[in-house]
Amino acid sequence: MRRFFACLLLMMACDEPSESAATAPGALPGPLADWGAVFWRDDVGYLVGTPNLRLVGPRGIAEATLGEKGPCEGRKVVGGPEHGVLSLPDGLVPTSTPQKPPTNPAGLVEAAAWRIDETLPAPDRFTPNATATDPARQRGVALGSLVKVRRQHAPPILLAAGTRDCTGAFVILDHEGKTVLDRLLLPGACGMGRVLPPADLDGDGSMETAWFSEDAVLLARLTNGPNPRLQPLGLWRCPK
Repeated sequence: MRRFFACLLLMMACDEPSESAATAPGALPGPLADWGAVFWRDDVGYLVGTPNLRLVGPRGIAEATLGEKGPCEGRKVVGGPEHGVLSLPDGLVPTSTPQKPPTNPAGLVEAAAWRIDETLPAPDRFTPNATATDPARQRGVALGSLVKVRRQHAPPILLAAGTRDCTGAFVILDHEGKTVLDRLLLPGACGMGRVLPPADLDGDGSMETAWFSEDAVLLARLTNGPNPRLQPLGLWRCPK
């Protein structure tokens, strides 16, 4: 009888759900070889990493030239796309480019800010309170951008970027902003986080996206199937 109860307890323990990918952030990589990231200081961008001249930003892809050295051993960017984020490896042939997303209604923005709040570590007593007039601010969360991604034969999903207390969050939400489907956390990211609209940047049939701010750029692959996921590919940092 004692042996029976021991086995029963073991079976019950095995049936307990484990922490899912939507609630357990994985380890983040370092910089990705042959790629680079752009960090902005006011209106000047500096390319850190591999100094490729073809840059991608939220509005498209364009060639740039590089000037003198600046922060984090980066090189000053001259020209290129508006608000460039990444430099693409030589020989890479993107099959699509980022497109400016439509504006989201205030109710959806507010829902996304609450999901970011639930994803990030709890605020402490020094975290500033949100203002009731700004739907993108909840309990010290700063929601930088919210991008809708359409899918074939499935409802759209949302990509959201936010920060609180120098921790960034990059999350996939359902189309109503009610459920977190996956997340990546970026400790030590203090700047306002934003989303690079997804596009197939490396020509492999899947889409790449990025969480970017003035002090961190995280390149990720968006697995856009029945269970969408964010796969981190490379992370660059340039503290202010």
